[in-house]
Amino acid sequence: MEGQWTAGIVILSCYVVATLAGELTFELADNDRQCFYEDVDAGVKCTLEYQVVTGGHYDVDCLISDPSDKVLYKEIKKQYDTYTWTSEKKGVYKFCFSNEFSTFTHKTVYFDFMVGDEPPLIPEMGDHDTALTQMESSCVTSHENLKLVIDYQTHFRLREAQGRAFAESLNERVNYWSIAQTVILILVGIGQVVVLRSFFTENKKHQGI
Repeated sequence: MEGQWTAGIVILSCYVVATLAGELTFELADNDRQCFYEDVDAGVKCTLEYQVVTGGHYDVDCLISDPSDKVLYKEIKKQYDTYTWTSEKKGVYKFCFSNEFSTFTHKTVYFDFMVGDEPPLIPEMGDHDTALTQMESSCVTSHENLKLVIDYQTHFRLREAQGRAFAESLNERVNYWSIAQTVILILVGIGQVVVLRSFFTENKKHQGI
């Protein structure tokens, strides 16, 4: 059931403007490690945000390294985190997620990788010597609010997916436990009947003698 839910929430959305951003939700198998690569120029601000959606204790190992394999970030068994850095070298940066410490539990991991700063909504905004007009100010404010709404929606979807997966797993365990309890009660009842019948059978044998 967890695998079906995992397949249902796999999302890949990438968009390219002056900034580069990518969101991905993927399944990380037990004893597995997956790495992603991005070509980044020097002096560019980068941000990686990740969260374990389903699986086990909702934890994963994460590592970020630069083009010379220098480790920039390393966390062990982390449920979620956000890391921001400025690239010092031009080249391919690597970030990996590892579930090698788990022997049988699959994980579903979401990450959002952002490279660079978003350009201003109004291209001439940086060159303005005067204040923005009321219309421009309203547009900028609406744009910032919509970005905030999208960010909140993403986090609430992740929380909803995490809660749903936990509820389904708990329901499955409760069902198994109920079935086990029912089987035990039936076996105990049958055992009691057999024991009682054996008592009466022994009494009849003694009376016959």
